[in-house]
Amino acid sequence: TETLAVFGPQRGRRGAELKVMAAVETKAPGYFNDRLREDDDDEFGTKTIVLKPDELSYALGKKGMTRKKLAKSSGCIVEYVGYTVCLSGSKDERTRANEYLGWLFDQLKGPVYVDGWEEREDCTCVDIPQDCVGYVTGARRATLGKIEEEWGTLMFFMSTQMRAQERAQSGRRDFDGSEKLIIFGDKRGRRGAELKCMSALETKRPGYSTRG
Repeated sequence: TETLAVFGPQRGRRGAELKVMAAVETKAPGYFNDRLREDDDDEFGTKTIVLKPDELSYALGKKGMTRKKLAKSSGCIVEYVGYTVCLSGSKDERTRANEYLGWLFDQLKGPVYVDGWEEREDCTCVDIPQDCVGYVTGARRATLGKIEEEWGTLMFFMSTQMRAQERAQSGRRDFDGSEKLIIFGDKRGRRGAELKCMSALETKRPGYSTRG
């Protein structure tokens, strides 16, 4: 074998290392199977998740877009080495990336509701009138995808249907008929995506975003 030296700050070195490992794994499957280690360091570590073959293509997305938006929105390095997802970054970044990936897979099973979103510091929620949902989403989710790409966010519509018993237990008030679009990412990215959605709403329903 040849030795490849990678110089630079820790985050850059780890990102480059994982990128090289992913490329080698494509050419020689299984080569790094025994070399992927988890590191639970709070400052900078790595978490690994093994995917099933049918899950990998979904987690990767068209031209790798799903992987890229997971990385940008969470601030975590996200790379796929074979069927193993490597999440590298601080503990908070790894936690966010793991949660976001889980919600993406949950959407394959049905509507997703993020419990406790009101207390989270990494999300913004926008009320979208039901008759404007299709307009904001776009054909095959094209509009939302462009906003995610532009602002480095992860966005999806939350299920607003909660059983009466669950609402009573949580003390949560009933929703008002609009759909909840939740946006994950850093503060600047979330605000940019939110304004983009409000602009689209104003085109479809003048006065909705500017009232008050």
